[in-house]
Amino acid sequence: MIEQTMAPESATTPDAGPRSVWRFLLTFAVLLIAAEGLLRVVAYMQEEIGWAVFDAGFSIGMASWSAATANAVMTLFALVLLFGFFEWRQFGFTNFRERYSEGLLYGATAIVIATTLQVIVFAWVSTLEFEPLLRADSLGSLSIVFPLLYMLALGFFEYWLHRALHDIPILWRLHAIHHQIEHLNAARSYSHWAQDALYLSVITVPLVFLIENPQQHLVLLTTFYIVSNYYMHSDNPAVSFPPALRHVLADNVYHHYHHSRAIEHWGRNYCSFFSFYDRIFGTQHMPEDETFHPTGIEGHRPLSGWKDYLFRPFNSST
Repeated sequence: MIEQTMAPESATTPDAGPRSVWRFLLTFAVLLIAAEGLLRVVAYMQEEIGWAVFDAGFSIGMASWSAATANAVMTLFALVLLFGFFEWRQFGFTNFRERYSEGLLYGATAIVIATTLQVIVFAWVSTLEFEPLLRADSLGSLSIVFPLLYMLALGFFEYWLHRALHDIPILWRLHAIHHQIEHLNAARSYSHWAQDALYLSVITVPLVFLIENPQQHLVLLTTFYIVSNYYMHSDNPAVSFPPALRHVLADNVYHHYHHSRAIEHWGRNYCSFFSFYDRIFGTQHMPEDETFHPTGIEGHRPLSGWKDYLFRPFNSST
């Protein structure tokens, strides 16, 4: 792994100060409800787009790809719009293009490529006629705790994959694209498209073989997980968690320490959902306040454009 060399800097975002727990719960509940509403609209539009493509005479495969890609891209724009409103408000509704356009371009690129690969892989998986080890519809009384067990398992595997992205040099070349981002926000939560393909191969596809149709049992928890990636990279202190809650769940302040340039924060806070995995495996730095530290990698030049985003990890000169 290529380490950062810059000494710690002063924070770029001031401490949000103490907040009422009830105010936080109300704010976050509104965010989740709004996100759920947006995702339902996106799901409706996805279905309509899929049928429209099919009715236009294209194959079922093309209709499936069109629907899945539309869903992913619309989800990106909808959730960035949701969090972007709160973030942008902090800055007096200025510099919108500077803050969000690059992230939306790279994020949409990664999503289109990853969705295309996912549709191809799932089409192949469907031809295998395999039987999943567990059927979500046959859980019985276990369905009550299934969402929690599912998220615990997913968080565990994501934690170790994230550590591998840092510790294995060839994987770090992919992940460094994500860590070079300065001034994180909801749109600047993108990763390299090859990293998303890696997640597909080592997490998403194995889960398909393990359990059939789990999404319907996750309900709002699914929304929270989808939203969490955009949320954790948001630089809005008004929606950060109360300190006590960070011992269970990672929030945007917690995750900003993972991206921090400061030496003492390297190799810390890998968790993307449950923060206690960091504590269990000795990689936790629990924030003492709500400071957003400067992010990025010293000596790692910013992306110069779309082509650079696509191919930088495969360029031996970088």
